[in-house]
Amino acid sequence: MKNIKIFFYFTFITLTSTQIFPKDFNDIEESSAVFIVKGDIKASMHVSLKRVSEDTWQLNSSIKKFGITFRKESALFKINKEQLVPVSWRRKGEALVQFDWKENKITFKEKKKTGYIDLQKGFLGPATAQLKLRLDLRNYDTSNLPDSINYQVYYKGEIKNRKYKIEGLKFIDTPLGKFEAIKVSRVRSRSEHRKQIFWLVPSLDYTIAQIVNDDGKRLVTIKLKELGS
Repeated sequence: MKNIKIFFYFTFITLTSTQIFPKDFNDIEESSAVFIVKGDIKASMHVSLKRVSEDTWQLNSSIKKFGITFRKESALFKINKEQLVPVSWRRKGEALVQFDWKENKITFKEKKKTGYIDLQKGFLGPATAQLKLRLDLRNYDTSNLPDSINYQVYYKGEIKNRKYKIEGLKFIDTPLGKFEAIKVSRVRSRSEHRKQIFWLVPSLDYTIAQIVNDDGKRLVTIKLKELGS
């Protein structure tokens, strides 16, 4: 159980952004994806996206092993002219983060830690940074990709700078098929003995189809198995 929780913490917030969606986000009503997890931990992840009001969508994810659900998370967000606006993020039984754009304040409860921090335009929630990466990358021609992209992201009661290095196009094999994908690596400091790499598929509207995650203790590879609508 402990291994599942540690793995889930580092990979869940990436997978919540993997749903396929059309160029016009407002066309979405509901979509889903299933991933296979292999390596030091073996499990499956189930991700869904659903419109809950005219301008608001909800991301839901769960991890399952032997048919048992170990963890559930959800995020609410809005889209306004390619600007992704987080509303809330919740990890069942453990964390709740709310983004109050009227008061410009983030309130959070992470286990026994509670508090608030100032909220500024452009800040993203735990589950929305990679979704914003998808929205941004599809504005580029694949022959002229940027070297890197930076975001300001909420993480455990703080705002962290997240930098992603764009490493060009590579071919990958998944249970869903073989795809040409953009390789993107999370940039970490020299003292961090961790890595996170993911591959976004332009032909699937930049869906994340593969992830390699190494938290310094466990190495896992996550591959796209199914896409639904």
